[in-house]
Amino acid sequence: MAYFGGIGGIGGIGGIGGIGGIGGIGNLNTTGLGSFLGAGAVGVLDPLTVQGLQTSAQAISHAAGNTSPHSAIELEFSSAQNLESWADWVRASLYLSDFLSELHWDIKDEPDGTVVLSHRARSGTAQPFFELTRPQMSIFEEQLKLVRSYMDQRPERTPEIITQLGFPTPYFAMILGLHPARNGSTFELISITQVLAAHVAMIAKHHLAVRRPDRIDAMVLPIIPTPGHGSFPSAHATEAFAVARVLEGLIDAAPSHYPDPDKRKKLVRKQAERVAVSRTVAGVHYPVDSWAGALLGQMIGEIILNKCGVSHILTGLKYEAKAESDFMLACFRDPDWKDHGVSELPNCEVGESSLFHWLWAKAVNEFGL
Repeated sequence: MAYFGGIGGIGGIGGIGGIGGIGGIGNLNTTGLGSFLGAGAVGVLDPLTVQGLQTSAQAISHAAGNTSPHSAIELEFSSAQNLESWADWVRASLYLSDFLSELHWDIKDEPDGTVVLSHRARSGTAQPFFELTRPQMSIFEEQLKLVRSYMDQRPERTPEIITQLGFPTPYFAMILGLHPARNGSTFELISITQVLAAHVAMIAKHHLAVRRPDRIDAMVLPIIPTPGHGSFPSAHATEAFAVARVLEGLIDAAPSHYPDPDKRKKLVRKQAERVAVSRTVAGVHYPVDSWAGALLGQMIGEIILNKCGVSHILTGLKYEAKAESDFMLACFRDPDWKDHGVSELPNCEVGESSLFHWLWAKAVNEFGL
């Protein structure tokens, strides 16, 4: 089975992840998912082969004889088991539709502008799981001191910054020893998590409409092209922390596979932090962007785990940025993050999805070696 993105393109669906993309997604087209529609698709045959097939079919068809019609076996109606037979781009479309169909957002103009993301429960009510208020410009102006302080790390981090312009899947694969020959479904789970996280981040980015650091400070001078969308929240942070949360659940689901599961979980979270901070080093994000993105990613990861059938109590989060906040993993936890503007919302109910549960079971079964 081909996994999303193909060998050499780990971290994207059928080529998603091009340079200069949205978060980790590059080269968007009218589908909203770039070139992933070609993933797993069979290419058009060359004209000579088509002609050869035609003459061959005419030459051998008599061997089948004049047979009467037989009753064909029907596939099961509306079954997740049929996913096994679909191309990976079809599965990607189904996962995306399943997730976004239960997403709801409210835009509040007063007093500073707030985006409230909600998940539609089985009862039909929209339950908020993340609330993000647009910081005042004075906060970003103060944050510029931190952005400039990170510029000294550019020589060390440049290879990571450049290779993480798309999805940073190889950096997570390194920690878990993933290989496409045996972990195709795991890569598929990682990829769709990144795509979903990017789409949700774009909703918040569009409404909050925060200018990038280089747009308000000529001294920042980014070392990569400034992305063509808002700064707050960071989509890279959203994607990375969503993946980290899902991988934590995957490690817990296969506790006997690794002799050191707790260390692996710490590493995936630390890697997510480094992905986020590198965007500040590059000059395209404020630390509070990473705070907002990481929190959003954490919530998206929790939603995906619940849809996979890994039940967790999902406590909603609210974030109000503070001017002096730097982003570091040591503070990214309760109660420490309360000093950085994080508070809780009521619990949110997320039901299991047969589509995500199917993919989850396949990914877990890949950790038997």
